[in-house]
Amino acid sequence: MALKYHIDGTEEFGYITINRFLYSFYMYMNTVKRLTNLYNYASVQFLKGYVAHFCYLRLKSFDTFIKVVWEHKDYVSANCLLRMLGDCVAVFRLVYMEPDKDLLILRHSLYVIDGCEHNLKVLPEETENDDSLPEEEFKQSQEAINYNRKHRQRLIRNAQEMLDTSPLNQINKAAFDRIVEDRNWKFKDFKECKKEKNQYKLSELYELIDCCKGFNLLSYISQYVHGLSMSNLVMELDEQNINGVVGEALGLIKKLHKYTLAFYPEEQRYILEGLLEPDMRDKILACYDKKHRPDVAKWNQDVTKKLSQLRDFGYYDIIF
Repeated sequence: MALKYHIDGTEEFGYITINRFLYSFYMYMNTVKRLTNLYNYASVQFLKGYVAHFCYLRLKSFDTFIKVVWEHKDYVSANCLLRMLGDCVAVFRLVYMEPDKDLLILRHSLYVIDGCEHNLKVLPEETENDDSLPEEEFKQSQEAINYNRKHRQRLIRNAQEMLDTSPLNQINKAAFDRIVEDRNWKFKDFKECKKEKNQYKLSELYELIDCCKGFNLLSYISQYVHGLSMSNLVMELDEQNINGVVGEALGLIKKLHKYTLAFYPEEQRYILEGLLEPDMRDKILACYDKKHRPDVAKWNQDVTKKLSQLRDFGYYDIIF
């Protein structure tokens, strides 16, 4: 048996893509707000808090994306954001949907370390002022760099502590040591093997989220990220282009929402209760047209029914 989380969503009414995106966006906003209320401490060693923070940042990026499309009509920047969001959804699927808890912590720890170590390479310990900044501004810049370096180093230490207590080191030390040494959080299998032979490529990660079947769209739009020829062509954001780029974002936010809810099965009831709060409810109801918009009483009744199903049957599956 599978419980349907959405409450008579807009898709079945044939709404334009932007309405369907906004509906999914506000549904995800409810989930993220409820999770960050529960877990407002985003520590590397506290997975529920860390993942809630991860989702909050993605929610902000989806919000920026739709503003770039709808308000600024900026097709190039929209595609840059779309590629970044696609990468983040693929990362969430690989790292935080890992069914084995020990492997999940291994991937998570190395994901943090790998990112921080790369970041430290561009945060120099000492810099010289080439007279481009006033001395006071240069001092403030150096203080900011030092603060960020210490922050990254602290994250690395926290992640390393998790690695130091991993039981995987006892199960297969050779495999564990190889994967840790290579910072290979994208490993395909837990085995002793060189990184090049045991690591998902980005195109393979996109396949994990069913995003690029038949055509590797996310790799294709990297030309916008890297400023290649397509970035310099005049592209008018007409209805067809808007539907295309927003439609891809809609697919990504629905996938990320599904993964997020699966990561927090014990919080289902609390998340669903958020749909009864007037501010959140009104945002979602505004995505409907007048013909199909349920009144407040009907909406509350439907949400309450879903809450009853959760109480009676527990968590089974989330369908959008």
